[in-house]
Amino acid sequence: MAGVNHWSRDQLLVALTLYSQIPFGRLHSKNSDIIHYAKLIGRTPSALAMKLVNFASLDPFIIESGRTGLKGASNADRGIWREMSEDTTSFQAQCEYALEKLEPPVTEMHDSEVHDYSGRERTTIVKARVDQQLFRKHVLEAYEYRCCLTELEEPSLLVASHIRPWSHAVEHRLNPSNGLCLSSLHDKAFDRGLISFNDDLEMLLSPQIKKLKSAIYIENFANYEGKKLRSPLKYSPDISQLKYHRNKIFIAE
Repeated sequence: MAGVNHWSRDQLLVALTLYSQIPFGRLHSKNSDIIHYAKLIGRTPSALAMKLVNFASLDPFIIESGRTGLKGASNADRGIWREMSEDTTSFQAQCEYALEKLEPPVTEMHDSEVHDYSGRERTTIVKARVDQQLFRKHVLEAYEYRCCLTELEEPSLLVASHIRPWSHAVEHRLNPSNGLCLSSLHDKAFDRGLISFNDDLEMLLSPQIKKLKSAIYIENFANYEGKKLRSPLKYSPDISQLKYHRNKIFIAE
């Protein structure tokens, strides 16, 4: 086990992975996830919670929102945060290895899949890209864990949808303004270009999906045509990214 004050590299990798998946408001020593992983890495829940809040002080989107975290981030904390930004592929592999040495992740998760942030019970931290998880965390918090179209509030059915797809522009990947909190159904439709949004944030339906006649289509799509998205607490949707989606992704004909 590491010394009282020195955090090993593996401990920091586990802590940053944990930070990427826990909402800011739950970074405290009574959180069951924090208690669980603190025991696995040989730290107290208070020490791990403090480390997570130190990471929050390095998170530009937390800072922009007016929250600052603690001021005790170490040089090692800053270095590990830089690594995440500079070499994501290598960094992610190291995070996964550090976690797997503790316990096998329960499942593998990608940016478009779901994760339960409700806090009802402890869930093992999943194998997922730390940078993608940070994006999801910021987008869902901005929309108060509600679909910005339907108001659905079940966290396990919500997705942080990229407006400009992840693979299309590296510089927009982590920007919450390039994200919308959508239900898993509407996320899939948005990703496939079956729906989009105009500059007034009103939903558009593709002629392709309008061919449907079922009650399910009417309930989930036709009834929302022209509806304006709910406003987030911060990180309003980037209009230029919505234009990109309409021009490059949306099936307009």
